[in-house]
Amino acid sequence: MLRALDGKLAVVTHDNPDPDALASAVALQKIAHSVGCEADVVYFGDITHQENRAFVNLLDLQLRNPKTWADLSEYAGFALVDHSRPGVNDQLPADTDVDVVIDHHPPRAPIDARFVDVRSDVGATSTLLTDYLMQLGYKVDTAVATGLLYGIRVDTKDFSRDISTADFEAAEFLTPRADSALLAQFESPSMSAETLSIIGRAIRERQVRGEVLTSCVGPISDRDALAQAADRLLDMKGITTTLVYGFKDGTVFVSGRARGADLDLGETLRDAFGQIGSAGGHADMAGAQISLGLLGDVEEGQEESLRQILTDVVTDRFFDTLTSRPGRPASVYSIPEFNSRFFDDDE
Repeated sequence: MLRALDGKLAVVTHDNPDPDALASAVALQKIAHSVGCEADVVYFGDITHQENRAFVNLLDLQLRNPKTWADLSEYAGFALVDHSRPGVNDQLPADTDVDVVIDHHPPRAPIDARFVDVRSDVGATSTLLTDYLMQLGYKVDTAVATGLLYGIRVDTKDFSRDISTADFEAAEFLTPRADSALLAQFESPSMSAETLSIIGRAIRERQVRGEVLTSCVGPISDRDALAQAADRLLDMKGITTTLVYGFKDGTVFVSGRARGADLDLGETLRDAFGQIGSAGGHADMAGAQISLGLLGDVEEGQEESLRQILTDVVTDRFFDTLTSRPGRPASVYSIPEFNSRFFDDDE
């Protein structure tokens, strides 16, 4: 199919791509090049997480970051990696003709593409691309091997989440070909002041009901910091589920994490926010995006009013959905005094 394309292929990641999406896209680009098909790796949004920036810079990845989908008119074909539908978590029109879809997330709707490989029983899309490279007998260079191995490690949380035999086999293949020194550098970049500020705001603005913590951090400039805040707050005593959210450029960004909770967080966020935005992810790591226009007439700049509206809408929707699901966390309270169940005021 790649050989038959009459022109260049755009390998499109989801917005604000993570290492799994980027590594998978680069590997598919290499496969396309090997059969004479020109290809570019394309992403929309920003790469702001410090580990992701280090990943791109240290591997010297050549990526294209267009402002609008109209800038992609030169491409004869489109491939989606680490997501499966145009217009959902990317900036492509929903009716874009897609040639390739390779993903490990379970689809919520039928996938329309010429070539589809969606395997939700593996932990990372990088595992699928590694499988292709192994079967094709492709000579994998150090940068590609390092990127794919890191993509698998990140999405499986160092082989502790949603792991399969295929992930271990891919890692076994990649490890002797990867640069261990670069892997260490990806994992120890400096944290920005913005990220530290958002983590601090998330702690300060937290609401706790039983084992579940939510926090509205207000305006943000770095949406990746929400995920880091959700991760950090999950380390608080007695907490099994976190939801951290903020707003930027007319959009509310939501990041959730769960650990040891008997629920599927991705499905929970889809049920809570799928009708007013886009949402999805894994059982223990998920996110959502909601247009501010759907939440009333308050505009950015009226921060306190907006924060209160977001708290009322986002937090209430989340808890309403959580308490209605059969696999909710053991204790979800709606009584205000439970906000201080696990924390002293000065903690």
